[in-house]
Amino acid sequence: MKDATENTGNSVQRPANAHLMAMGHEDLRPLTDAFTEARTALRRLSESDDARYSKRAGILMRQLDMFEPNVTLVGQVKAGKTALTNVLVGSPGLLPSDVNPWTTVVTGLHLNSRTAPRGTKSEFSFFDHDEWNRLVQTGGRLGELAERAGTGDEVERIQAQIVKMRDQSKARLGASFELLLGKSHKYGYYDNALIERYVCMGETDENGMPLDNKQGRFADITKSAEIFIDMPEYPGSICLRDTPGVNDTFMVREQITIRSLRGSEICLVVLSAHQALNTTDMALVRLISNFEKRQIILYVNRIDELPNPSMQIPEIRESIMETLRSKNAPYDAEIVFGSAKWAETALTGSLNELSEESQAALFDWAEANNHIAPEDPNAFLWMLSGVPDLQRAINKRILEGSGKRLLENIRSRVANLTAEVAAERNARQAFAVTGEVKMSPAEMRAEVEKLAQGSMSELDGATERLRVDLRQRLDKLQGSFLRRATDALIAHLERNGEQDSWNYDATGLRVLLRSAYFQFAAQTKKEVAGVYDKSTNAILDLYTRALGEELPGLKITPPPMAQVPPPVVVGKTIALDLASSWWKKWWGKRRGIEAIAADYAGLIEAEVAAIIDELEKTQIADMFGSISSTMVEFLNEQREALMRLTEDGPAASEMHNFQVSSHATEEALGDVLTALDRVAA
Repeated sequence: MKDATENTGNSVQRPANAHLMAMGHEDLRPLTDAFTEARTALRRLSESDDARYSKRAGILMRQLDMFEPNVTLVGQVKAGKTALTNVLVGSPGLLPSDVNPWTTVVTGLHLNSRTAPRGTKSEFSFFDHDEWNRLVQTGGRLGELAERAGTGDEVERIQAQIVKMRDQSKARLGASFELLLGKSHKYGYYDNALIERYVCMGETDENGMPLDNKQGRFADITKSAEIFIDMPEYPGSICLRDTPGVNDTFMVREQITIRSLRGSEICLVVLSAHQALNTTDMALVRLISNFEKRQIILYVNRIDELPNPSMQIPEIRESIMETLRSKNAPYDAEIVFGSAKWAETALTGSLNELSEESQAALFDWAEANNHIAPEDPNAFLWMLSGVPDLQRAINKRILEGSGKRLLENIRSRVANLTAEVAAERNARQAFAVTGEVKMSPAEMRAEVEKLAQGSMSELDGATERLRVDLRQRLDKLQGSFLRRATDALIAHLERNGEQDSWNYDATGLRVLLRSAYFQFAAQTKKEVAGVYDKSTNAILDLYTRALGEELPGLKITPPPMAQVPPPVVVGKTIALDLASSWWKKWWGKRRGIEAIAADYAGLIEAEVAAIIDELEKTQIADMFGSISSTMVEFLNEQREALMRLTEDGPAASEMHNFQVSSHATEEALGDVLTALDRVAA
């Protein structure tokens, strides 16, 4: 069965006050303007008669087009995360906010994407057979934990619930159920009704069948939704990922949220002013604890429901900071207070529809912020909602993070290309005078291959050493924690007997694992940069030998270091975090201190080993893969440039045309550098 595609007109209406969405993006415009100027200059270079320069310009243009910072929203159930997402993309009511607990969908909203599939405005992907079978057979992560703990009756209960969900899905989808797994549906439009069909279960009858045959039809098997939105008020491209909660029955959502956070630039945590952070949010705290403070923004929503926000907000702020501090999370991360409801009201121009309670909170908060009051009441309400401040916080991190990295990457590659153009012109001018080249193509090819092989070998050796060192450090930490936890358990049993309750906080273990990972990340940056620099110096030496002299001003910039992702997997739920009935049953089925301690040690060892394995096989493997591919790309570009220096140059009669073309190329490259340098300054 092929992926389904349907094209119709877009039925989503723009809000009455869409112009308000431009507020908060002032700082980002210089970067996006510079990228636009650079793209224009690169397009001019891509039309060059020289295929090499044209190809390189095309690659850099695609890098600019693909720039789409990722912001992942996580948060409490009923905190208004989806309502906030709708406001941020200027489409109140677009995503359903009352999502059934079965739903495990991550929804990506792509603003102004330059790489969206042609003719596609929405795409919904389904679990493949392996993912679905794993869920059905094991009951997700919770089933795996119960199985590992040896609580067979709990495993059976979980699997019974999964089987019920599977049977309802098959009954709902009929013969197409198996055919849909691993496929996707694409549409040329999006609206609330279409999205609900894939991400929201809707109301069901006593047999679990939907009362509306369309609403929630595919929700059980939908893995992700991608919506492509044009929003002229936003100066660039961005992707907001609305994740499901992390407290679902089978921890499928936690797994999916972890995958989303792994590649995210920013973690936007949405909290409710009523709840702040409490003991039910520890899974959320464990996840965000693995980010650096600059990567986290906390948006405290629903201040419109506070009776006295001006007095209560400072107390809520302090409570949040204290909770994060006590759990070794970044307590000094930026916190923005606001109301998605007020933002929606401002966008739609429906101020008179606010409840009396919401209006009272609004007047209180407005009085405390009267220094920012504009004449337009909708604009004032938009500012009081906190959304412009939130957008500024997001944009600041883009400028300091992925925007800066792309800026430096494009600039270094353009600077290298400029150096190559100058070196080639110098070589051609020398050939026009002497009629010979300093190195033959065969000699240069041999030298370049030797350099490339040596560089890759050194890089592979460095990354393997780093991987082994980290694994040994993590294994040592695991062993140390295991001994402490087991010793504490034995002491507890000897002191209180086998009938007393017991728990052991894994926060200390996570702190040590995070610390080891960040030390590894710092060492990786240092060693990889050293290999990159050494290879670059060797390349410069080859330039000098090929030209017969050192070219004044010739400089080759090493490739940029890959971004080191946060160790989000360290925050996933393990057996020690649970206080459910099966954990108590596990305790009750064992008799004797030695038996309890031995089984407890085995359980902890298996759980921690699973975290370490996933950290190594996913994030670290991906990062090293990116480092290696960056080096390969850099060496290939330099190989091509160096080989050109050994070619016979143009005839004397053709030198004028060659020089004109060369100067035109340098002029286009100079325009790119000027645009980028303007932002960097």
